[in-house]
Amino acid sequence: MNSTLKLVERQIASSDLRKRLDTACNPPGRFYSPDGVAFGPCLLISRECGSGGSQLAQLAGERLGWNVFDSRIVDEIAHAANVHKRLVETVDEHIHSLWEQNWREFLLDELPDKKYLDHLRQVVMTLGHHGNVVLVGRGAQFLLPHQCGLRVRLVAPLDLRIRDVAEAEGISFEQARARVKAVDAERSAFVWKVFRKDINSPLNHDVIINIGDIKLEIATRTVLSMLQDKLGFKLNSPALTATHA
Repeated sequence: MNSTLKLVERQIASSDLRKRLDTACNPPGRFYSPDGVAFGPCLLISRECGSGGSQLAQLAGERLGWNVFDSRIVDEIAHAANVHKRLVETVDEHIHSLWEQNWREFLLDELPDKKYLDHLRQVVMTLGHHGNVVLVGRGAQFLLPHQCGLRVRLVAPLDLRIRDVAEAEGISFEQARARVKAVDAERSAFVWKVFRKDINSPLNHDVIINIGDIKLEIATRTVLSMLQDKLGFKLNSPALTATHA
């Protein structure tokens, strides 16, 4: 948890610095909701189990100079009262009030694990509000405005994913097959239960990449190029420098 708190502190520090730098301009890549609340820029990644989504997120984050929050870290923040409080308090109360009004009728309120889901929503929306962040999983693309980031889904042939999981975790192919199918089912069920969305529908993503025959390096470069094209950024690796589109 200490590493998660440190990551949150780095994100807060990065956001505070950019706020000071952005006071004199309207930075490109930021999306402003009808209420005037800023979001992004973000890279939002969903993935099939074993498809390389986490690796792509880390590569992209390094080149963008952005912090990476995967589903495990987001869950830790949502469950840890002190870390959750530290992150959420970085957002103005007025903005929180607007978010609560906009989400009052959302399905989250009807679910039994409402407290966790409320915290999850607050974490994702706060990170999206900060911007300059890579978010992996947990339905981030359904919580944040689609205009604030690039929504990417990573897929790969089942046999390839089973092999990679078996090698990475040192388990048998039979165990890996069961794990891949269970994780895929859990992720799909979560998105359907909370958002009533089909995680596999191409309409819920800007781009779907099959890495079966595409190297992770090429997939990463493709994603960064599309992020640039969608949000009007000029990529200067290893950092992302914003310029007007």
